[in-house]
Amino acid sequence: MECNWYTIGTMDGLTPEIDSGETRKLSSVAYAAVLDMILRGILAAGELVTERQIAARLGMSRTPVREAVRRLEGEGTLERQRSGALVVKPYSMEEFLHALAVRRLLEGEAARLAAGRLSPAMLADFRARTAALREGHAGNDSGMRQGDRDFHAAIAAASGNPVLAATIADLRQRTAMFRLGRLPGRIDDVCNEHLAIIDALERGDGEAARAAALAHIDNVRNHLLQRLTAI
Repeated sequence: MECNWYTIGTMDGLTPEIDSGETRKLSSVAYAAVLDMILRGILAAGELVTERQIAARLGMSRTPVREAVRRLEGEGTLERQRSGALVVKPYSMEEFLHALAVRRLLEGEAARLAAGRLSPAMLADFRARTAALREGHAGNDSGMRQGDRDFHAAIAAASGNPVLAATIADLRQRTAMFRLGRLPGRIDDVCNEHLAIIDALERGDGEAARAAALAHIDNVRNHLLQRLTAI
């Protein structure tokens, strides 16, 4: 089921009766759509989020939306205020840096474990996507973010530790919510950093892969701090 402009059509404007399995599917669609709106800044930090608002926006009944909203609240993406209202959780610079520090530890280890475990075809695909990004043929910003998510998720999955992979995914989601974490002017640097990781993974050199992953995150942190200092 596709979500077009965050609107899911229903026959004759009516929401059909759905069973529990369909509710879970729609809840997953609602979760993904709301999370994407938050990550893209369509729903800004501190903005009020209601089940009625989201249901109307997605063309859904409130039941699957309620489940999606509860999931986002449980993950800390949405925050309940004293009044009971739910808002998109503001993400502070301090929280971002703390999460990035933990990401550094975990992603470095994931890269070390993943060395030699990703298929040549997968590494070739990531190398080609990196080249396309550098040459300006990557498409829109959403496509660029998806490529970055795919790359790091594949490394985490190849570590062979599902708990490590899930923790990395959660931390990457949290840091993506920090708006200044979107760092313009680093496309070439990111490409070079990704290629260094790919080279090490391809050689099966775990320590080099770990070092390249650490350098990648260190450069994100340093570039961000430089931008903030210049503001």
